[in-house]
This record gives sequence, structure tokens and C-alpha cells, in this order.
Amino acid sequence: MTTHNRLQLYPMLRIAVALIVGILVGKAAFSTIAPLPFLILTAVSLIAYFVLRRFPTGQTATLLAAFCFFGAFIMTDKMERMEIKLPQNPVVYHAVLLSEPVVHGKVIQTDMLITDGDKPLKVRASILRDTITNCWQRLHAGDGIIATSQLTEPQNFAKSTFDYATWLKYHGFDAETFIFYSDWRKASVDISNLSYSDRLIIGARKLRQRLLTKFHDMGADDKSYALLAAMALGDKSALTKDLKDDYSVSGASHVLALSGLHLGIIYAVLSMLAFGFRQKWLSQLIIMLAVWSYVVIVGMSPSVVRSAVMLTIFSLVTILNRQTLSVNSLAVAAIAMLILNPLNLYDIGFEMSFAAVLSIALFLPILYSPKQPEHWYLRALKWLWSIVAMSIAAQLGTAPLIIYYFGRFSCYFILTNLIVVPLTTVLLYGAVAVAATYWLPAAAAWIADKVTTCADIMNAAVHWIATLPGASIDNISWSKAQAAAAYMFLFALYLLVKFVRKRYKALSQSV
Repeated sequence: MTTHNRLQLYPMLRIAVALIVGILVGKAAFSTIAPLPFLILTAVSLIAYFVLRRFPTGQTATLLAAFCFFGAFIMTDKMERMEIKLPQNPVVYHAVLLSEPVVHGKVIQTDMLITDGDKPLKVRASILRDTITNCWQRLHAGDGIIATSQLTEPQNFAKSTFDYATWLKYHGFDAETFIFYSDWRKASVDISNLSYSDRLIIGARKLRQRLLTKFHDMGADDKSYALLAAMALGDKSALTKDLKDDYSVSGASHVLALSGLHLGIIYAVLSMLAFGFRQKWLSQLIIMLAVWSYVVIVGMSPSVVRSAVMLTIFSLVTILNRQTLSVNSLAVAAIAMLILNPLNLYDIGFEMSFAAVLSIALFLPILYSPKQPEHWYLRALKWLWSIVAMSIAAQLGTAPLIIYYFGRFSCYFILTNLIVVPLTTVLLYGAVAVAATYWLPAAAAWIADKVTTCADIMNAAVHWIATLPGASIDNISWSKAQAAAAYMFLFALYLLVKFVRKRYKALSQSV
């Protein structure tokens, strides 16, 4: 297939790369160049694109340049909007809690949105606990408070190499604050002046908390509840350090973060429920509304939003009866998320999510053939190999990032995925069944008991793998250059394998 210098082969991937380059340029140039020049260059490049109709190479170059300049514009504009002036003295304010308070030593930590003023402020708050009245125990996500405290710029922890301040800024936090136990009280807060999206998020947080309460009432122990809350509703506040370490060492951390695996299972459940619809477009519309409602409820993390965007693309392709290119679909998802928030590029979850899916799109067709054998036992082995192949493909894409960020490589990831992927499917189907039968207490209780047992088995299996000799290689120190070199090697390996397979196929046909 020839491209004639046009964006014919993986066009959205090339545009996504240009947009990413522009975002990187915008971050580097923010201190010296304002957003307006990049916006002007974007407009000039688009005009040049339409002028150069008879020159395909020129059109390609100007279109890519337009997205590059546009990426620089949205990044500099975003960083400019992040620069706000905080009050120098303690202030009285109204705020709404965005997350369920979590106990950390003598304080509880929560995210809150200050509703006073023209622009709401997202703040990471630490509230000193009153151990006499324990009034903090009445605080839940969605509640309002009136408080007095000093708002400060996000700061890094002492003797820590992690840039916590930048992490907070890039995740939308405008400030941090410490609130003394006597300087706040629960109150009704008017949110009518907030934007529709902010009010939607607050409502979704309240709904998620009600659902978490239902999960907690199922009678599961702390570890089982923590696993179900993280996997089904994206709430990791109940995960203990030991449980997180078990999943990290064994290579199963991906099941604790909502991603394509979880959303794909939910999409499959909804597709089965909508099987009777005669009109395909109507069934897909209902499914997508349900999927995006779920995405809002669980917090709209980059990985789950990426999965929802890709499912939306898949849904549109299904309606149109067209064949989809997964790499292009992934690129469209990346473009949409980066345009909405260019800081997603610096989110670890975003990076690992796209690295995993891109690696699966490239390497899975090499490792796995969809052709099914005739005998049932061969089909069973084929199914097991599909899990192994998927694990290998995903691990190839995420391993350099995991080593770079966490200094760890899990040695038994194949064994782990053979266990956790089927169990994750059962757990999510069970969670949906519990929610669907909650109005039938006897049925819900029976299903909940089986789901809890499954969660216990999964936690025990992951702990066993994490305690095996040589379960992980730790304290690996990689630089950005080494991580980039690893990805260059993987891409070269992919091209080499594709070349060898193509030559082998050509020789086979010529014989």
C-alpha cells in the first residue's frame, strides 16, 4: 500500500504524534512564549494547508505543523490558567468534598472544591481529627463544610525524590490546606454557581459513595471489600499497603486500576442485555450512555476515559459496519483526551494505558492467531494461550515505564494473569449482578457471598505469587534515555518480525 506522502496509513497516529510534540514544546517554551503566537501559527498552518491543495507533501507537512502548534497553544494556555494568586492570610470559605475522607495518622485527607469566588478551587485538604467528639466520622463525599484555613501552593515532601507538588498541579489541584479540628463545621453549601460539569462530578461522587456503602454492607472482610471497591468503582482508599505490594510484586496492579479490561467486561454485559434490540444504533446508543455514566461515577481517570473513547469509536464502527484500525482508534482517543487536557500526557496512568494498548495492537497479531481449531481441548488451550499472548504483549509495552517509574519488574506476570484475568471477569460480572438484584435481598446476599469468596481466592493467589522466590526484580534505576532506548528497541524488533514474516510469506507463495 502506497501513501503518496498523504496521511493514508495510520493518519490519526501521525496527527497524535504531532500534537504530543507540540505539547512538549509548549511546556518547554511556556516561560518565554505566550499562547497567542502558537494560536496564530496554527491558523497560518491551516491556511497554508488549504492553499497547497495540489501539493500533497506540502499539505501533509502543514497539517502536521498545525497540530504541533495547536498542541503548544493548548499546553501554554493550560499552564497560564493554572497560575492563580492565593490569599496571603487564612480565609473563611465554603467547600464541597469530592472524595471520601481517608484516615492518615492524626489527620483525615480529602479532596474538596471551594465554591466561593468567580473560579472554584480544587484543594487537597488535611483535617486534624477531634478524638473526643469524632465529628469527622460524619463527613462523606458530597458533603459541604464551612472552614477557616490558610491556602498554600502545593509543596514536595522533605527528602522525597517524587515531585508531589507538580503531580498535584497536573491533576488539577490549585492549593493545599491544613484545617484545625475546631476550624470547620458541616454545612449546606450552595453549588448553583458551579458549572454543569462540576455539579455533575459532585453528584457522581455522592452516587459512588452510596454504591460503596452497599458493597460494604455485603459483609465482605476488609481485603475483599478493598478489592471490590477498587475494581468495580475505582475507589482505592481501602487498599492497604500490604495488599498494594502483593499486587505490585506479582504484576497484577493493572486489575486494581479501572482500564480497558474492566470496561470491556462491562460493555460485554451490556451488549448481552441489549441483544434483543432490533435497531443496532439504538442498542449501541443505550450502551454508550450507560458506559459514560459509569465512567463519570468512577472518577473519569485517564485509563477509563481512554477505554470509553475507544469503545465509543468501536460502537460507531459497529453501527456503520466498517472495519476498524485499532492503532487509529487509539490515536483518536489520545487526541481527544489531550485536547481536553494536555496535562494528561504527564499522567502515569495515561502513559501506561496507551503503551499497553498500542503494544497489544502491534504485537498481539504476531503472537496470536484468531483462527480456532476444531477440537474442544485445542480450543481450551487456544483460550489459555490468548491470555498468555495478551499478557506478553501488554507487558512489552508497559515494562519500560514500570521500571522507569517504580524500579520493579514482575517475573511471574504470565502466571499472575492466568489467574487474575478470569477471576476479574467473574468478580465484575458478580458486582453487576449484585447491583441488579439489590432490590431482592436474598438473591443479592447469595451472589454477594460468592463474589466475596472469589475476591478472597484472588487475594490469596496474588499473595502466594508475591511470596514466591524471585517474584520481582527491585531497585532498578533507569533514566529517561534508557526507557526511550527500550522503546526504540521494541519498535525495531516489531519492524524486524514484520519484515521476516512478510518475506517468509512471499517465499511460501512463490514456491
